Amino acid sequence: MTKPSVLFIALSAALAVSAAHAATTPQDELAAKQRAMAEAAAKPVARAGIRTKDIEIATGDTTGAPVWNRPLSDFSGLSGTGTAVPYVVHPFIVSANDTCSVALDPLAGHDTFLFIYENAFDPLDPLTNGVDGDDDGGGFPNSLIDPVALNAGTTYYAISTGYSNGSFGPYDLTIDCPVANVTYAGGVMLTNPASNNPIRVAEELVIPPARTITNAGNLDITTEVDYSFSPGEVRYARLHCPGVTFAPGTTVTYSGDPSNLIGAVNTSADGSIYFSITAGATPVVENDLLIVDGDRTLNAKAPVDCTYGLYDFPSQAQAGGATGRVATTSGAYIRFAPSYALAVDNQGNPVANVESADPAYSEFVGGAPTFDILLGQVGGFSYGTAGQVLGGGQPITLDGNAIELVDLMDADTALVFSGDFEAASDVFFSPNADCSVNIQSADSFDDTEAVFTIGSNAAMDHFLCYAAGGDPIRASEFTVALAPVSADATTYAVSGRGPLDLGVITRNGTELQAPLAQVPANYLSRMVLTNTGTQDRPYEIAVLGETGNVISTANLTGMVPAGGTTVVDLTSVLTGFTAAPRATLNVTISGPNSQIQGLYQIVNPDSGTISNHVMVRPGSN
Repeated sequence: MTKPSVLFIALSAALAVSAAHAATTPQDELAAKQRAMAEAAAKPVARAGIRTKDIEIATGDTTGAPVWNRPLSDFSGLSGTGTAVPYVVHPFIVSANDTCSVALDPLAGHDTFLFIYENAFDPLDPLTNGVDGDDDGGGFPNSLIDPVALNAGTTYYAISTGYSNGSFGPYDLTIDCPVANVTYAGGVMLTNPASNNPIRVAEELVIPPARTITNAGNLDITTEVDYSFSPGEVRYARLHCPGVTFAPGTTVTYSGDPSNLIGAVNTSADGSIYFSITAGATPVVENDLLIVDGDRTLNAKAPVDCTYGLYDFPSQAQAGGATGRVATTSGAYIRFAPSYALAVDNQGNPVANVESADPAYSEFVGGAPTFDILLGQVGGFSYGTAGQVLGGGQPITLDGNAIELVDLMDADTALVFSGDFEAASDVFFSPNADCSVNIQSADSFDDTEAVFTIGSNAAMDHFLCYAAGGDPIRASEFTVALAPVSADATTYAVSGRGPLDLGVITRNGTELQAPLAQVPANYLSRMVLTNTGTQDRPYEIAVLGETGNVISTANLTGMVPAGGTTVVDLTSVLTGFTAAPRATLNVTISGPNSQIQGLYQIVNPDSGTISNHVMVRPGSN
């Protein structure tokens, strides 16, 4: 498993903001950014040295996150550039007053922007409660707020966002404090109205039996108390997540004044937990956070939602419901999602060349992308974890960390490419579109498929390459599919992906069609093929019939001589019918289109009537 990643909340928000806050123009903002970058380039970036007390690193991704009109870095107005830019919210608290460093580093090179708010964050009111903001303080495109004074008992909100609407992607958020311990309010935050940022769990987990997932911080449940009450008063909180059991030892962390106390955590028969909150020397404030940790047991493979309620009396909290409830929040908590994916990145279309050195079609037409007449690039594809292929966070598994292919896939897992590879000398993967590097050859290939054993390895940004072997390359359609084998069938049930259309090999010869060829009794029915070129050209006939009409055939191949004509008696081709004596003929001639002509002819010998039909060229007639 990789190092645990903390999955974070993205608070949904509409784009509307108060008209009272005028936005700067994009031109003004860009000019200010360029001045700041020029000043930064003239001197080294001074980030504070590593602090030894607590360094908390969180990994997130703003791809597909809710959007907001971000403010300027000094909260003096709204941005005219980042008017609908994705953002993710990271609530956190510190254990003691401290001066810290907060850094936002993109993992894919997008231009980040970082903000810190205190006490509350409202994306519809982004100019309120702001502490600090930064664009490129860590050196473009990194953001850095250093130093920033943080106080114990205050809830802070680090906002990971971007400079412009198109600035989004994965990132690391680092909070570095010399004295205080940092606690992220990770996992899922319940809100009112209900939040919708659940934790994704690997759908491949076999449930039942019930499965316990270790909480690496990403399964924490956070909610505001959502109700203020005076010193000495007591209220009773309830948290219920049907489908999930809270493991023994679950604790509740309170972000407010240390004099306010959390009582023992009790479990009800329905799996919910409830506990008291006692206001000490200072009031309990509605924006104070409750953070519920502990492992979780999943009892069924079904979506899990959570509801928090605050009650006047313990019996009401134990029973649940609306009676005595003074506050409530809720949200989606767990959703099952696929852990791996297969995608076609681009479809290829190498063309077998009729003008190849003998025999025809033994080479490809030269040109992009391979610029090699012996190499055809069939298509590009990616296979890997869902996070690798589709982006976003990877579902977690039993240890609470992101699931990996090694957890899921046995050594016999393979990628299977369907298509006609019989004329190839090799079929291989390349990381390059020009097929210049072979990183893995097929285990086997024939006229129906090529098989690559990949085990638990990913195959990202790969190209399937066809090396010509000197024989005529057949026209064929190609697909890619995953044939998985579970690494542990009692724990993970894996299913295939695909087949997906990958590409096609075509020929640049001549195709002719007689849409309705008939062989009625006492008529002469024939096909005439003419070749004006200087080489003999072979042909092949494909016969299509109406549904239910079984057609017997023979003599489907032949030769059109150089500078000559071949007349084909269709009674020697269409030898039997179970219904009307008619069919569609598709004729492929291995010769340049400009040199080949075709005619379908039917003659009534008794009357001398002759009907001639120029054979059509599919796609051009």
